This record gives sequence, C-alpha cells and structure tokens, in this order.
Amino acid sequence: MCPSCLSGGLGPGYMMAFMICGVFFVLAIGVLFWSSRNGRLDSLEDTKYAMLQDED
Repeated sequence: MCPSCLSGGLGPGYMMAFMICGVFFVLAIGVLFWSSRNGRLDSLEDTKYAMLQDED
C-alpha cells in the first residue's frame, strides 16, 4: 500500500477488516494460553512419534 493511498484516511471497509483480523488474533492468543495452561501442548512430541510408527 502506498502512503498517499492513506492520506484520505481509512474507509469503513478497511476498519471492519482490521477489526475482524484483530478479533481472530485475540481469539488465537486466548486459545494458545488456555491450551498451554490446561496441558494440551505438553504431549506434542508423543503425537509426532505416534504418527511415525508403523502398526502393520
């Protein structure tokens, strides 16, 4: 985006798009903290090795 494009200010479409992106960002950070606090991220290595096991 060029700086001269923003000289007239941001329109309502841009403002809504930034708000939606902000909501998703805050939601993602919240889910990350929640999953970290509840121990959902503790067994990531076990999941990786379980996918590599061949159970024929």
